[in-house]
Amino acid sequence: RVVGFKKIKFYTNENVGSGELDLPEQQMHTSSYWLTISSGIMQALPFSGDDKRDGVVGLAFAMRHVAQLLLMCDAHDIGISVDGGSIERQVRTGGAATAPEIAAEPHIFIYDNYPGGIGFSRPLYEMHLSLVERTRELIEGCPCASGCPSCVGPEGNTGPRAKRVASSILQALLSAQAA
Repeated sequence: RVVGFKKIKFYTNENVGSGELDLPEQQMHTSSYWLTISSGIMQALPFSGDDKRDGVVGLAFAMRHVAQLLLMCDAHDIGISVDGGSIERQVRTGGAATAPEIAAEPHIFIYDNYPGGIGFSRPLYEMHLSLVERTRELIEGCPCASGCPSCVGPEGNTGPRAKRVASSILQALLSAQAA
């Protein structure tokens, strides 16, 4: 659902205004790969609720970029959603990334961005372990301190601990997979 807009100058990205919009929700029937982060993993994280939310959003951001490489597709071919809410608008405009509270077991969806799907979900499901491992490599290999557009997203969109939380979630997922 679109709730507003932001006017930004080309080249400088200077914010020159914004406004509210009241448009109806849009729906699209497609297919998706999803990752559920267990409540046990979420509860074991030594971070606040806001930090956990930011970490999950940052993880989704990074997973999308890795998925694009694994699938050899364009950025517009797939989209991401956390707990069923699109985070595309928030990433573009710098708004709040998700609802104030994240679910006890958050779900990250990577969906085909075309009605009916175009066949990316099954290969992504089959590459699940590789997707998680490569995402961890991307985040941990990035030289930034707390998040940037190359890993979990700009700190202004996620939060100062998003990178550490996302890395902790990935480590826990891989440890659980190995057990």
